[in-house]
Amino acid sequence: MNLVGRCLMLTVAALSGACADDPGPPSDPRDVIELRWLKAYEQESRSAVETGLLWGLSLLGAKLPEGASVIRWHEDRITLDLARAQVLEGTTPAWRQLVEAMKASGEYRAHGALDIGRFMALTLGSPNHYYALTGATADYAKARERYRFEGRRADIVQSAVALGSRRIEVSIADTAPQIAFVAFEGSGSLGNGTFIPHEMELLDMMPNGQLRFALYDLDGRLKHGATPELTKAGKPAKCMWCHESGFQPTYVEYTAVDGSYTRREFDALITQRQRMLYEYRDQLSPLIKYRNRQDHTFGELLYLTFEEPSRERLAAEWGVTVEQATRLLRDKPTHAQEEFAYLGVKLYRREDVDHLAPYEVLAAPHSVREISAHEPDLVRVSP
Repeated sequence: MNLVGRCLMLTVAALSGACADDPGPPSDPRDVIELRWLKAYEQESRSAVETGLLWGLSLLGAKLPEGASVIRWHEDRITLDLARAQVLEGTTPAWRQLVEAMKASGEYRAHGALDIGRFMALTLGSPNHYYALTGATADYAKARERYRFEGRRADIVQSAVALGSRRIEVSIADTAPQIAFVAFEGSGSLGNGTFIPHEMELLDMMPNGQLRFALYDLDGRLKHGATPELTKAGKPAKCMWCHESGFQPTYVEYTAVDGSYTRREFDALITQRQRMLYEYRDQLSPLIKYRNRQDHTFGELLYLTFEEPSRERLAAEWGVTVEQATRLLRDKPTHAQEEFAYLGVKLYRREDVDHLAPYEVLAAPHSVREISAHEPDLVRVSP
């Protein structure tokens, strides 16, 4: 797909409700955080940033009721009210602990706000936090027992996601909240009966209509991401990026294993579940527009431009001139952005430059989509 053209043609949803005054009392300060926007590319606007942030919150389970004053702008600053966003029921303690850690950072003390890209990386892009904020069940068996599964399954002999075979089980669903999928990655082949599962990926739906992704090892414990020797699935944020807030059909042709769904049958089942999901979402009235499916890209741009910053963005972050930033960065390697060419050809890696900041920062994962050497774990309360 032409990602450059797609991004330039994205429709920004009408966002007046996100900034509207609502009559509610002031929220608990523990539920409010200040964020700062550092413009990263020419086309980036307040509307794009707001859309991206709201999509990020939605993907974390927030209800975002229409008319709620979730976001308030003050020049290049945002006051984000998580109470008005109505985060997923039961996750407020986890949110409060993470917000407290953010406010205690040197960056927040220096600027009175946290970089919005760092906020996205520490929530959507950090599996330990993502699982806590979305209420993912820590034990696979307990997560699975919420659903009943079809007797048949999809045995994809050569997957477009896994590096070999992939087995997918589908829940019995008369309503959208009953929808769940479990994908098994492993070694061997489903074609000759040698497939041995090594890990599982559970996809289900949160009450706000967004999908939730949880990856488990064979002992049923949550994992930061899928094993790269077995699959290209990556971390939960990569699952979100690939699924684009919906269910994906099969992209490869395969010969059906006896007793399993054919490709045509499985794709028909996916289409039926997708229709059920759309109908559920159409009954909701959140600040985001679910039918504007590509709006989620604005959220991805927030974390990508943080993860791969330009010299100009770093200068703005650190409060120095571009010339000063050039001197600080003189021995750091650069690269071109592969997904969105217009973001630049001389970008830095976040892990190479954070130590140059004139204040202590809360380290984000080195990659939002792929397993990183550093995966923050700042939430110690159960959701």
